[in-house]
Amino acid sequence: MTPKSLQLEREVRTLVLDYAFGVSILGLIPIRGLLTLKLLVAAGLILKMMRDVGAKWSFRKGQDILAIFGNLFGGIGAFAMAFMAWLTIFSIGLFVPYVGDLAVAASLFTLTWGLGQSTSQFYANGRRS
Repeated sequence: MTPKSLQLEREVRTLVLDYAFGVSILGLIPIRGLLTLKLLVAAGLILKMMRDVGAKWSFRKGQDILAIFGNLFGGIGAFAMAFMAWLTIFSIGLFVPYVGDLAVAASLFTLTWGLGQSTSQFYANGRRS
């Protein structure tokens, strides 16, 4: 790999991590009854992150069908991991006070990070047209 592509990969990884931390902070807002609003804002931020990741990789075209399915399964895996993170923290919260409030933040972080990594791999592996 060239130093330029390593630098770009590092920038994309940092971008995804920044979005993941931002979305998880959104999940930490302690006001009850705002879960739907939090999830809508998180979805908007995740879509923006995916667009920004694609822009960093210059929206390279030419992904084959295998890359498209890989991105699809990466997204499904991100949702599964986010659910498992939520379930784990929620279950611990049944026995340890105040830990259950972190379940939404943990799942949003996991979802954002997983989708960001999957999207990054999709665009990074694009063939030059």
